[in-house]
Amino acid sequence: MQVVATGWLVLLLTNSAADLGINATLQGLPILACAFVGGVVADRLNRYWMVVGAQVISIVPDTILAILVATGQIRVEHLFAYAFVNGVINGLANPARQAIVPSLVPKEALLSALALNGILWQGAAVLGPTLAGLALAAWGTGANFYINVVSDVIAIVVLLPIRSRSPRLAHTSSAWHNMAEGWRYAWRGATVRMLLLTVAAISLLGRSYFALMPVFARDVFKSGPGGLGVMLTMPAIGTIVAGVGLSMLRGRVPLQRWFFVSGIAAAALLLGFALSPWLGLSLGILVLVGLALTSSATFSQTLIQQTVEESFRGRVMSLYMACTIAAWRMAALPFGFLAERWGARTAVAGGAVVLLLVLLPASLRHRPSRDAGHD
Repeated sequence: MQVVATGWLVLLLTNSAADLGINATLQGLPILACAFVGGVVADRLNRYWMVVGAQVISIVPDTILAILVATGQIRVEHLFAYAFVNGVINGLANPARQAIVPSLVPKEALLSALALNGILWQGAAVLGPTLAGLALAAWGTGANFYINVVSDVIAIVVLLPIRSRSPRLAHTSSAWHNMAEGWRYAWRGATVRMLLLTVAAISLLGRSYFALMPVFARDVFKSGPGGLGVMLTMPAIGTIVAGVGLSMLRGRVPLQRWFFVSGIAAAALLLGFALSPWLGLSLGILVLVGLALTSSATFSQTLIQQTVEESFRGRVMSLYMACTIAAWRMAALPFGFLAERWGARTAVAGGAVVLLLVLLPASLRHRPSRDAGHD
């Protein structure tokens, strides 16, 4: 709900697609910068309490933003500041959130666990955008932000009963040395390096469409805030379908092969979405986009989690966060300027074409061996 309301509010205040990109980039910059620190901390401290602490701290900026919106004092500078603070919190906490997963489930259940995790996150994303669109239309923007504060409290209540086996790893060198050590480890591992570079390309070129959805809803399809909520719900539905399917997979799964297949499919579908002249067709394509992107992310994350050593898990996952969550937000800025200059359709279509030109040769160059990359 917060994503929908924030994006819509930026567009209402500035009437600028470029400002949508700036808002997303201000989240991406601190995620990119702080993720590396968060990765080191996640390998040195208790990951569970890092996750809980971040959720508690999030209540403060969420509450301030809700009050500013409800009292009519909100300005776009406030939204930009909120995006930056939120990015710092997520940048520090996301490596721990990802690195803690293998300590909660057996290794053989990791693919299913990551898929189910996607269902839980995107289950909220299915209801959230729809409810946000309805709340925007019925009560205005402020209601969404108060609901977001309540959801923070609920998340803390849900987290507290969890018991994690997250290890307390010994550390004898400086944090800066640990950070550099993690970068070297990721770069020297052929599989990890290939996955990080490829998911970065997918995020930079294939996920930035999300930041432009308010433009598609208002200017391309003339569907208003309700339409924006529905458009954002469609990829989430695809994510849930993918999560259910992936969680049911058993036996040996060629993870690397399906990672490339789903990434290529996502690029082709995004091109179709950008060129679609009808809202109904676009909504159907967005379901498939969500399915393909979620499948690609789940395959890549499972393969990385299975590959890395436990002592490097937090730092490698910080790089993964930088290549995914931070990357698409960073790319939102140039995509926003492209959309303002040549239109949202051209920006998304151009990114999809370039992504296809990256993934097709990469899939041939990194063909896995017969037994490699299986769950």
